[in-house]
Amino acid sequence: ASEIDTTSPGIYLAIAENYFLLDETSSAIRMAKKVQSLDPHNLAALELIAASYEKQRRYREAMQAYEEVVRLSPGDLESIYHLTNLQIINHQPEKAYTSYKKMVEEGLEDPDYRLRIGNLLLQNRALPQATAIYQEVNQAFPDYQPGYLALAAVAKQQKDTTAAIGWYRKALEKNNRFDDARAEMKNLLESGKRYEEAIAIYQGLVAKDSTNLTDKLQLGQYYFIKGDTAAAKAWLSRVVQQHAKSERAHLALGALYHFNRDTTAEKILYEETLQRNPGFLEVRQRLRDLYVNEKKWDQAIDLYKVLQNNDSTYVGARVIIANLLMQKGDTLQAMQTAEALNQSHADDWRAPFTLARMYLMKAQHAKARPLFDKVVGLRSDLPGLWTLRGVNFLQMDSLKLAADNFSRALQLFPEEPEMNYYVGLILSRQRKTNEAIPYYEKALKTEPQSIQTMLALSAAYDEVRDPERAEQLYKIMLKQRPDLAVVLNNYAYHLAVRKIRLQEALDLSLKAIQLEPDNGAYLDTIGWIYYQMGELERAREYIERSFKLRNDSAEVAEHLGDVYEKLGMLDEARAFWLKSLQLDENRNEAKEKYRKATQ
Repeated sequence: ASEIDTTSPGIYLAIAENYFLLDETSSAIRMAKKVQSLDPHNLAALELIAASYEKQRRYREAMQAYEEVVRLSPGDLESIYHLTNLQIINHQPEKAYTSYKKMVEEGLEDPDYRLRIGNLLLQNRALPQATAIYQEVNQAFPDYQPGYLALAAVAKQQKDTTAAIGWYRKALEKNNRFDDARAEMKNLLESGKRYEEAIAIYQGLVAKDSTNLTDKLQLGQYYFIKGDTAAAKAWLSRVVQQHAKSERAHLALGALYHFNRDTTAEKILYEETLQRNPGFLEVRQRLRDLYVNEKKWDQAIDLYKVLQNNDSTYVGARVIIANLLMQKGDTLQAMQTAEALNQSHADDWRAPFTLARMYLMKAQHAKARPLFDKVVGLRSDLPGLWTLRGVNFLQMDSLKLAADNFSRALQLFPEEPEMNYYVGLILSRQRKTNEAIPYYEKALKTEPQSIQTMLALSAAYDEVRDPERAEQLYKIMLKQRPDLAVVLNNYAYHLAVRKIRLQEALDLSLKAIQLEPDNGAYLDTIGWIYYQMGELERAREYIERSFKLRNDSAEVAEHLGDVYEKLGMLDEARAFWLKSLQLDENRNEAKEKYRKATQ
């Protein structure tokens, strides 16, 4: 068309627009300039040139193009808005503020748009212009919370915490329901430990709105944090009287008693509260926990007997009663309660789950299995149910069923750390350590403080001969839990196997044994350290004790054979290497030792 008619601006503009849509902005600019040569006042071409420059990040040329657009069409708010943004990007805040004022004169009312310009100025450190815009918005729209937040943001950028808090207070004086302002103010007060000021502010908020329970409870908390326990108690007691039907108020006062270790007052409060408000389930739970801590099992159970025949609490109350009976040690009554509940409410997942968990705890895995199957059928969306089902399979020594369970669970919950951990554990047990490691690593990435996962992963690293990465994990664990016996023992064994820093390994192992003196694995570790140190009689003493406790361990049997060999007791050495192979035919080193010893 342009070849037929070389004088039509419309044709060249259409070509320019198509180039722009195809992201061929240089061609779009060239064609739009052709339009300008034919029609110098063509706004569409000028706007296209400006937009193309902006796409190319040629902000100065884009700004100049928009200046020309605004000159030709002074009332075009969209173009003025673009121009304002470009002036800010080009570090011309005074011009940007002038353009902003022009937009307001032309009818820009929306406070959100106006704040966006202020925010862009603030990001570019143009504080005077940003502040001016925020103040104008705040004056024009005093019921608009973001205006106060913006002015507080300027104060925070200037590190003027007092001014920032002042703006939040003004916001709340205007509208006590400005929750963002309240949250930001609370954060500043607490991070700066300005508790005296916090108390004064919240006293004012409560005086202005006596119905706001959240502010009242916060005031009580500030009294307590400041160290004025008497004032906190007096205030929260008053709040409980004013809000007698609010469970939150009673829980707050109870928490104060709890922190002060005044168990008697806490119990009396909850007991009296339940007499007046039997529907307060969390208060009931707190009182139950107090009774349990004192081993007052019957009183804890009685709390839920009154609920066990209500339609809304029938199942929940009976589940709690069954669990309390189990904790009490009345296993028979607990099982009977859970079995009866499962018979009457089998379609409520909590009923079969409670019974399944009890069977699991009693090592009755075959009975637990169909119940766990039913539970995951009823609530496949709960990862914890899949985890316990898989653990039940593992304790049945059914790796295949456990692997299938966790494989299905991992499809449903690919980011769940427990699922990744157990998939890794199963692969490790199948001697597929290299395949297990990525699952352990993913589990640890999601839950980086998990000792369970770090122990498994460090053992896997040791298995694949990557001791440096294992060492890193042991150091993290030891720093996290220096008093955890399994961490001390495993780190000690890691060092002993590498035959390095044996005195450090011995110190770690002795601490583990002190914590758990009859742990067969730990006795084997210290025995193996003594073996590496050449103290053979001590090694023999500990590893023999270990084997008495763990006579099904191929590793301990092999270690004992090694000790006997060094002591010249070759018949005993052969016998224990053979025992090791009978327990685990895949122990290649034991196999080679036995072969040489029987030649």
